[in-house]
Amino acid sequence: MATARSPVSDMLMTVKSQELQRGMLAEMRNDHTGAARHFLAVAHLELVLADDYMQAGQADLALRSHLSAASCFWRAYHSDQARALFATLLQQYPMQAPIIRQTLAELERDYPKTDE
Repeated sequence: MATARSPVSDMLMTVKSQELQRGMLAEMRNDHTGAARHFLAVAHLELVLADDYMQAGQADLALRSHLSAASCFWRAYHSDQARALFATLLQQYPMQAPIIRQTLAELERDYPKTDE
């Protein structure tokens, strides 16, 4: 009996969750270098997941992963890359502009950092 393959890797989602948790714990310890490393890993994993979701026809989940990627780039001190991704998302998802702008505003408020 064949099992149905998911278009999105469960392992990838698990690794992403683990890296996100490591990043948040490093952030709580004020380990900026460690947090940045883990958040950067999560950002790239989210980009892969976003592409997988798009190919599976799940645009809402793709947007969620893109927003997470942008947030993780921001928290990894790659705000220029995050802003570029937010700008792209505003073009790709014009109906979701309020949530995209709100996410960026919250990052600017809660994580007022610059690129290192």
